Amino acid sequence: MSKRSLEMLENVQLDVWDIIDELRFEYQHSSNFGINPTAFSHKNDTGDWVMSCCPNHAETRASFGISKEPPYHTNCFYCGYLGTLDKTVEIAFGLDDGEGIKLLLSDYILEETRAPIDVDGIINDGRERTTIPFLNESELSKFDNSPSKNKWTYDVAMSYLINQRGMTPHTLNTYGIKVDVDNECIVFPQRTRTGELRFLQKRKIGSSYQGAKFINEGSPIKKDILFGLSFINQLRTSKNRIKRVRMVESPLDVMSNYQVGIAAVATNGKILFKNQIRELQLAGVEIVDTFFDNDKAGWDATVQATNALVRAGFIVNQTLYPPQFSRSAKVDSNDLLKLGWLDKLESKPVSLLGYNL
Repeated sequence: MSKRSLEMLENVQLDVWDIIDELRFEYQHSSNFGINPTAFSHKNDTGDWVMSCCPNHAETRASFGISKEPPYHTNCFYCGYLGTLDKTVEIAFGLDDGEGIKLLLSDYILEETRAPIDVDGIINDGRERTTIPFLNESELSKFDNSPSKNKWTYDVAMSYLINQRGMTPHTLNTYGIKVDVDNECIVFPQRTRTGELRFLQKRKIGSSYQGAKFINEGSPIKKDILFGLSFINQLRTSKNRIKRVRMVESPLDVMSNYQVGIAAVATNGKILFKNQIRELQLAGVEIVDTFFDNDKAGWDATVQATNALVRAGFIVNQTLYPPQFSRSAKVDSNDLLKLGWLDKLESKPVSLLGYNL
């Protein structure tokens, strides 16, 4: 670990418990998952350390600890590995030296304990920048010729979206969904609140792909991005202003809710960041109905998002899954769309006082 990386981690506040959930979620789509499928699983808190299974070797008992205090040392009490969290990220995801700190700074920092770090400059090899880089719209429009370039791959992707996921051509066109036939990916444009194209989230088609399931192209700074918010922001000064949104995890969840007439935004993960909350406020949103995936990680995300939103002054409700689904059912908005239940769900108000999840 470089001296500069060490200084960065010493001056930021990370929620190690939530980060392990995020790392586990992303790791399941990585190329290393087949070699060591238990990494970051079996999480438990020992007081000074948050334990999980080691990313360096296969195991079924959590022997790998991450310190709760900066600079977030790591220690496997079985294989003896010693390091820091950024190096652990590089090992787990096969990243180059120095990429681990960039990923942590762009995705997982919850609160900085001193003057803000120049994340953009770090990502660009230390060069100072005054603005976050955007992608040119041509990086998205170049996929317009995909049907003629490789019709078979294009049709496979569209069949997945329309026949398996229940998306309509109108919905796919509204959200600008494309197909990258060269890399066999579905392309979800990720935009800022004001509509600038920040990065492209690509999902591999099918299940027989090599490498990671999701690939991001463009600026890795995404703590302020909520998929779908740019459409809501366009109406903030009109008589049709949208004050209430449903908060979900993925672009497909957003589009599923759109198809039943419900405005939604996606956090693109399990953590709601402060910058995302600020963007909601700037878009004129006042009421948020949380509706994360119906599993343990989604339940934890509901608690974290609810507390953060209430503290920020939002009216927060929890959208309830139908009672026949247990938390182990792993159901989401898209599943309920296909069942015809997505627009028939009950929401109950919550608050910090008396909010007993």
